[in-house]
Amino acid sequence: MTGDGTGWVVLGAGGHARSVVDVLERAGHTVAAVSGVVPAGESWHVDVLVDDREAFELLAAQGLHAVVAVGANPVRARLVRELVARGLSVPPVIAATATVSARSVLGAGSVVLEHAHVGPSSTLGEAVVVNTAAVVEHDCTVGAGSHVAPGAVLLGAASIGELTLVGSGARILPGVTVGSGVTVGAGAVVTTPVVDGETVVGVPAATRPPGGTA
Repeated sequence: MTGDGTGWVVLGAGGHARSVVDVLERAGHTVAAVSGVVPAGESWHVDVLVDDREAFELLAAQGLHAVVAVGANPVRARLVRELVARGLSVPPVIAATATVSARSVLGAGSVVLEHAHVGPSSTLGEAVVVNTAAVVEHDCTVGAGSHVAPGAVLLGAASIGELTLVGSGARILPGVTVGSGVTVGAGAVVTTPVVDGETVVGVPAATRPPGGTA
């Protein structure tokens, strides 16, 4: 995470945004504003912008850094792409308690939260979230817009495509490839490749039947 003293604007105003703002402020950074709809009954200690258009204007006018803290993978990926296309600053955000190898590559707008780990020779695409205590081991690839949920683990040389969710506590075994737009259910153990668009659950993970539940 950049340490140049420039402030931040966080696109998003829900629970994920709270986690990201906490990471930034614990590292001594200033959050100028968040943008979006605040959940009912909650409030913010920083300015709240009405929408993302206001956020883009503030970023451009003041030269601030941006981070997209939106849980929905397609929305987060789209916003990061737009920020990059506009030439705005969208550096990775890494929590102070996370461990990220100097030999890994983190794409624009990627976020590594508290106690997470990204190992050597791993690559995160744009807008990736490695959530609390998740592990992306050595030689892994995580496609743009994907989310490795709290406590999930990608073991050595595993890979997931774009816009994929690896649910909380799930495991992708070494060398296994998971496609794009996949949902891996919480606690699942993926032992064989998963094709694009599938939902897999269980131990070992298998495709969820139509109308089934995770």
